[in-house]
Amino acid sequence: MSEPARSDSQSEARSESQPEEPSGNLPAPYVSPWLEFGRNLQAMAADLRLRMQEIWRRNREGELSVPGFWPRDLAPSFWPMLLVLLLLLPVAGLRWWQVHGSTGPGPGPEPVEMPRESLPELAAPELIPAPLPLPNEPELALETVTNDEPPQPKLSFDPLFELFQDKALPDGLLLSAKPLPEQDQLLLELSVDVWGQMAAGQRQTLASSWLQSALELDYASLQLVSAQGDLLGRSARVGGGMILFDLGLVG
Repeated sequence: MSEPARSDSQSEARSESQPEEPSGNLPAPYVSPWLEFGRNLQAMAADLRLRMQEIWRRNREGELSVPGFWPRDLAPSFWPMLLVLLLLLPVAGLRWWQVHGSTGPGPGPEPVEMPRESLPELAAPELIPAPLPLPNEPELALETVTNDEPPQPKLSFDPLFELFQDKALPDGLLLSAKPLPEQDQLLLELSVDVWGQMAAGQRQTLASSWLQSALELDYASLQLVSAQGDLLGRSARVGGGMILFDLGLVG
């Protein structure tokens, strides 16, 4: 009878030594969210520090990508310089706004009220007597001056015409001297009647002398024409000298 009682006592001792497992229906243990937030912040700071160390190491070894125009020898300095510029950009913008943006039109000066001065009292106007009538005087007859002489023509002086008007020339030979700047040419208008009365050698000598004067005045060519526009002679296009045309072919 004593043996069964011993077995019951052994089974009760095993049950007391083993802890009771909590049931699934019991509530979860309470965990403070602030403690979890603090642990997460520490983990995030540690992860960020490790990532920054890795980026710094890769940049120092030149593993980070840089633009193609940047020298490969200066690859470790590209990203630090870019970071410094990005940090200085807001500071520069704030400084510019303080200098230019905040300078608006200041308040105008306050109007100053000038004290009103009392106007001086005006003196009473004095009556001026009317002038006495003057005795009758003989009227002076106006003499009209009549000028029967015709107006004198205005004198004109053409230095270019006077330059080519030599005293040895026959009277009335040279009529005008017209420069043509757009063609770099000088045009001398001659009287055909006087030009035809001259000998051929005299005409050639005179034309060569005129050409030399025109070249000295920086004209490239010279033409001799009549009053009707007929060509009497011109400077040679090849070589030098003047080419005179037969007067029988003129007109």
